[in-house]
Amino acid sequence: MAALLEVEKLAVWLTGARGRPAILQDVSFNVQPGEVLGVVGESGSGKSVLALSLMGLLPGTLSMSAGSVRLLGHELANQPREAWRTYRGRDIAMIFQEPMTSLNPVMRVGAQIAEVLRWRRGMSHAAAHRRAIELLEQVEISAAASRAGTYPHELSGGMRQRVMIAIALAASPKLLIADEPTTALDVTVQAQILRLLTDLQRTSGLSLILITHDLGVIAELAERVMVMYAGRIAEVAAVRTIFDDPVHPYTQALLASVPDMRHQRPRLATIPGTVPNLFAMPTGCRFAPRCPYRRDVCERQAPAIVALAERHDVGCLRPFGYPEPVSVTP
Repeated sequence: MAALLEVEKLAVWLTGARGRPAILQDVSFNVQPGEVLGVVGESGSGKSVLALSLMGLLPGTLSMSAGSVRLLGHELANQPREAWRTYRGRDIAMIFQEPMTSLNPVMRVGAQIAEVLRWRRGMSHAAAHRRAIELLEQVEISAAASRAGTYPHELSGGMRQRVMIAIALAASPKLLIADEPTTALDVTVQAQILRLLTDLQRTSGLSLILITHDLGVIAELAERVMVMYAGRIAEVAAVRTIFDDPVHPYTQALLASVPDMRHQRPRLATIPGTVPNLFAMPTGCRFAPRCPYRRDVCERQAPAIVALAERHDVGCLRPFGYPEPVSVTP
């Protein structure tokens, strides 16, 4: 089956700063039709920059300087904004992290949904308004006809996120990117939003890239997981493989830091240090300064992403054996 989205060796730099380390470097993955791909990593790992890259929404301070992004077989990397605009909303859509900064504060929420329908589906004002109410009902907003006439500030955080989902689904995209869709929501509302996303994904058959730092959400919803660290891929595998047999030291450290309700531990495991600053990026493996298994070669050589098994890729020297130093005989 042909992949819906294919990304190869994607790199993103600060504009005009090609001599500095890339924000995203050598990022390669694909998304199959109907698949749920989870993307995890600490803050600063490059997850949101990746999402904006796939949407063609990078700010002027960032530029996609290398690599390939193919959506439905069409190459979009380094294309003008008009090329991205053709597919954005219609074939690929995004639920942004904070709805209050993404929704227009002076425009009624029903009109914001209807605007997508008029531009992408060619509907009349009346038809778009009726469909907007149907979409609000689909995302389980009660009294949808009345809520369509409200402004974003009149809705709760959970309702605003539902409106964002309705806008993203309005043009029936084939790929949906959800960037931390439950940030700043209480636990009960988080569960409702995640269940809603799951139901909509299954009923419509769309592909979903779910970006989160919550490994519990990944375990419940994703089929495959891509672990990112400091702008590079650490490990990609089926969700069961990641949880049962993680290989990359960073993946292992992330899982070890999750509370286990079945076993009591004197204290929670932590990862020493922090994600490196963009202007002080390690020369070799970007995780090396925090890695308990690092060797001298790790600080000199950036590991390539290599297939460890079928559909299990890892960017680490350790699983393949550290290269022995070459001795030079005088």
